[in-house]
Amino acid sequence: MRRTICAVAVLAALVSTSLPASAQLGLAQRFVTVGVGGGMSVPVNDAGNAFNNGFHMQGFARLNTPSLPVMPRFDLNFSKFNLNDAVGVPGTSQILSGLANLQMTVLPLGPVRPYIIAGVGAYNVKTKTDGVSPSSISQTEFGINGGAGVALNLGKLHGFVEGRVDNVFTEKGAIDQKDIQVVPVTFGLTF
Repeated sequence: MRRTICAVAVLAALVSTSLPASAQLGLAQRFVTVGVGGGMSVPVNDAGNAFNNGFHMQGFARLNTPSLPVMPRFDLNFSKFNLNDAVGVPGTSQILSGLANLQMTVLPLGPVRPYIIAGVGAYNVKTKTDGVSPSSISQTEFGINGGAGVALNLGKLHGFVEGRVDNVFTEKGAIDQKDIQVVPVTFGLTF
């Protein structure tokens, strides 16, 4: 997790140091926007029976393409949950994902810009159980995600609020389900 935070911080520093050079060249818009955020993750359907609500952190890099209706975006997400008491074993589960998304602005309204987002990626699900016979199971699976958000540009402050559905396709792994569905709700800043 420390490596993830360090990688996002280095990426943000590199982008922010390159921004003054692009302004000197007379470019009106940045080519890369970096975002960081976090919030609550809500497991739904079968995952809701196995996990309690958890938290997540997110970092992304978006390529701004003024001539295209969609913008490529690369996300790195980390979520952590406690196992539900109904499972009968205390423990935790975490999901680390790397996603390739497309973001499309819908009806820009001045400083408020609603958007939709969808994409695919790899999700590593790691579950640790405590108790009489502790165990740890880790698997990396394919998944899809989609959702909507609002970008807010208020002077020098640029932020976003976003909700998505992450659907991880498993092979009846740690929680004995064929897929894991989680709804992360994110509040963050962009640079």
